[in-house]
Amino acid sequence: MDIIFLNGASSTGKTSIVKALQDLLEDNYLHIGIDKFLGMMPEKTNDWVGETVKDGFYWQQTQLADGTQAYRVTAGTYGKQVNDAYRQCTANLAQMGLKIIVDDIINGNEELQLWKILLKSYRVIYVGVFCDEDTLKRREKSRGDRKIGTAIEQNHRVHQNIDYDFTVNTTNISALDCATAIATKMNNVD
Repeated sequence: MDIIFLNGASSTGKTSIVKALQDLLEDNYLHIGIDKFLGMMPEKTNDWVGETVKDGFYWQQTQLADGTQAYRVTAGTYGKQVNDAYRQCTANLAQMGLKIIVDDIINGNEELQLWKILLKSYRVIYVGVFCDEDTLKRREKSRGDRKIGTAIEQNHRVHQNIDYDFTVNTTNISALDCATAIATKMNNVD
């Protein structure tokens, strides 16, 4: 498998699964995710505290279908450019023959189709990472580095209309057990 693509809301445990996969799999896999690109951006381009519209990324208050207030990350012009660069960089790494684990929070099937076009020449397993909302809320709060309400908003959005190759639910299953299940699925696909 050339690429393992993990999609799920913030605080579902994707990064922990990535680390477990890197330790578990015989081949070497690079970990790439939008968070790594956010870390490269000038701080002045983003607003991770308030709701000030920025050229990079910023929070926008939204309301879920049940009336719950939540926050959605919104991209300005520069943010969209960085997101495009992230996808293209991933494709370039794969073109160089590097195996990759993508750790992402995508906007449902619409954004997945952009990824599939870029990665069509590679063997990719698309994995949905799920977690129940009570656990998400608890994890988000305990992290202390996320705006409360973003994980729930993402959980309502990221899996929309996506038919995954495989799914894991981290509510009661460890990252290692999830990684083992993904590796087993990969062995059955190859």
